[in-house]
Amino acid sequence: MIHRNLRVAALAAFVTAVAMPVLAADADPVVASVNGKEIHRSAIIDAQQAIPQLRQMPLEMVYEQLLDHVVTAQILLDQAKKQKLEDDPQVKAAFKEAQARILQQAYLAKRVDADISEAALRKRYEELKTTTPPKEEVKVRHILVDTEEAAKAVIADLKSGVSFEDEAKAKTKDPSGATNGGDLGYVGKGDTVPEFSDAAFKLKQGEITETPVKTQFGWHVIKAEDRRTAPTPSFEEAAPSIKNELAQKDVQKVIDGLKKSAQVKKFNIDGSPLVEKAKQ
Repeated sequence: MIHRNLRVAALAAFVTAVAMPVLAADADPVVASVNGKEIHRSAIIDAQQAIPQLRQMPLEMVYEQLLDHVVTAQILLDQAKKQKLEDDPQVKAAFKEAQARILQQAYLAKRVDADISEAALRKRYEELKTTTPPKEEVKVRHILVDTEEAAKAVIADLKSGVSFEDEAKAKTKDPSGATNGGDLGYVGKGDTVPEFSDAAFKLKQGEITETPVKTQFGWHVIKAEDRRTAPTPSFEEAAPSIKNELAQKDVQKVIDGLKKSAQVKKFNIDGSPLVEKAKQ
């Protein structure tokens, strides 16, 4: 049975997802292969966007976790297809339900896209420029390891004179760290998990954490290289997030309007007529 209580927030999130730009071929390399099927970097990005807790985090920090997630999903899909589960009656019913949800979401996406003009986006952009306080950012490098003991050994190496970049290339679990020396660039508060962010923003320029920092990803040693007030993003940079903000409001307006024009009858759980309470 098709669920009729789809949450507006979820629908608005879909609007954002469908508006994401498609990566150019040269920016979408193969990152894994499962039973001969290639998995591209765009699949990792899609998986990140589907998990609210991970959306705002640098991809480098969650890449390995997401890669395993996507690979596992493909393995399961291969097995399901081998068993021809798409012919199972329950699966067919689930497909029908999913198709209905996709159609609902696609309708909202098209409506929102038509409703939100560039003029509206630019107006909101100018409002945000005058009302949003400057955001502080810190430029950080990190070394990620499995245990507290390993992190303490890293700190000892750094104190003995080993460069942070060389130590990161040799020991970090972060896949990108092997090539960029653990560089995460500039991050603001809230851009990373709280434990990491709190530790990074306590450091002065050039300082390294004296004790290991534990997060859900493992144990980190963090170095602060610079601090700055984040530059105001250009309209082009800010437009996607502004559109998401306006979309969430527009989705509710669209749904309210459709409800007013639709002929709807509601009944109690026993099938008897439902008398709706008057709105206060």
